[in-house]
Amino acid sequence: MYIENKDGEAILNIRVIPNAPFNCIKEISGDRLKIKIKAVPEDKRANMELINYLAETFNTKKNNIEIIKGLKSREKTIKIKGVNYNIILQKIKEALL
Repeated sequence: MYIENKDGEAILNIRVIPNAPFNCIKEISGDRLKIKIKAVPEDKRANMELINYLAETFNTKKNNIEIIKGLKSREKTIKIKGVNYNIILQKIKEALL
């Protein structure tokens, strides 16, 4: 599963597609959520853009979002604090419509 609820925090398994024309949640592919990011994967730009995009999408502060695995990889595990798990699921479903 691409998302799990662990101790009141959401854990997302994602695959980042950098250098896209715009930021968006693209699709669910297997056990990962594919997210397109405008930034190139240089000097942590794509990671920062990803955090900004997720904070905006889930209406939370950037410091509530942490990349816990995959800092230098396209496959990442993200922890989101302070946002209800069901709201995150709802926002993802809305983005996929």
